[in-house]
Amino acid sequence: MDRKISVIIWGATGFTGGELLRIIARHPRMEVVGAVSRSKAGTPIGAVHPHLRSAYRDMNFISPEEGGGIDAELVFLALPHKAAAETAQKRISAGQKVVDLSADFRLRSPEEYRRWYETEHPCPELLERAVYGLPELHREEMSGADLISGVGCNATSAVFALLPLAKAGLIENARIECRVGSSEGGAEAKEGSSHSLRSRSLRVVSPFVHRHMAEVVQELGLAEKDISMTVTAVELVRGIQCIAHVTLKERLREADIWKLYRAQWSKEPFVSLSPAKPAHLRIPDPRFVMGSNRVLTGFALAEDGRRAIAASAIDNLLKGAAGSAVQSANIMMGSEETAGLEMMPLYPA
Repeated sequence: MDRKISVIIWGATGFTGGELLRIIARHPRMEVVGAVSRSKAGTPIGAVHPHLRSAYRDMNFISPEEGGGIDAELVFLALPHKAAAETAQKRISAGQKVVDLSADFRLRSPEEYRRWYETEHPCPELLERAVYGLPELHREEMSGADLISGVGCNATSAVFALLPLAKAGLIENARIECRVGSSEGGAEAKEGSSHSLRSRSLRVVSPFVHRHMAEVVQELGLAEKDISMTVTAVELVRGIQCIAHVTLKERLREADIWKLYRAQWSKEPFVSLSPAKPAHLRIPDPRFVMGSNRVLTGFALAEDGRRAIAASAIDNLLKGAAGSAVQSANIMMGSEETAGLEMMPLYPA
């Protein structure tokens, strides 16, 4: 187990690529042997990610052509949506294992992919082969897989909020609201991420339907007609707070819901329940998971026992992207699931 797993990261200049580089720099079993960027080939990693200069002193970004010639065991794809699938196909054909952080392999059906992403899937034959990249749902399938998908950060937050209720068949309907930071928009500057336009605003990005809702429907087994998803940009750089207003199919006591959430999450290494008291900590706050692969979940129940708020908080770049990707890769490669991911949250942040 002392042998290092060779890793190459495609799309290494973006936020999730930077997080992969940061995690793997201190990973006990992984070693980066290539960081691919078409636009920054030949540039030192530290010039794009200054916080990683000391970890990658002598390493430059390489071109896709150079990356294709490296015989790494494990490939992370942090490429844009719709651009990753063909690279994944080539890397798998070359005998490499792939974890793709894009949306290209999240949905199992090519018809659903076409509907939600408004284009034909370039490699539909790989969709059934891909394992959805949330270990808490698909841990057993990941062992021995050669293709693991990324996860939508908003979908991830919704799954952690709602899974205990969904598995028990208790959700009549749910209105999901995700309050998200600016890093969700990626590293490329655009109107939605410009500080002067975004700061101190509450911008509703999608009022009823968001593409990540497709993953929620798929992974929780809920009917699309019974849920909605609102995404609101708030004054954060990192983090998602998911608040789901749920109508329950039957009247419950608070003790019943505590039992469901504890049974679901008590053995998960990265999931914690918010305390019942004090009241202001009951609904999870992203500040308490920032910079970590951790998840906080919580709930509140109305007096009628039928209306509930199910909630979660994650760091969108970690548990919502690079952290879950490394956690999944650990399982796929036979490493300890928590390897490289036991960093504590930063507070205050």
